[in-house]
Amino acid sequence: MTQKVFKNIKNIRELKNISREFVAGELGMSTSGYGKIERGEVDLNVSKLFKIAKILDVPVSFIFKFDVDTLFNDIK
Repeated sequence: MTQKVFKNIKNIRELKNISREFVAGELGMSTSGYGKIERGEVDLNVSKLFKIAKILDVPVSFIFKFDVDTLFNDIK
């Protein structure tokens, strides 16, 4: 996975106002372990990526193509 994927997971979670603790609990892992995913410190397998997408209520493809900068392009 690329750093962009890890960053997108974090950005989507934050924009949806979902806590790291909640996502970690849904995944059955510690908050610090989940934090390592968001920081790209651990390998993310496909099945866990699908679980994260489900928790965030977005398609997996959205995680790959999401660009937070486009949300604020019109604000100037």
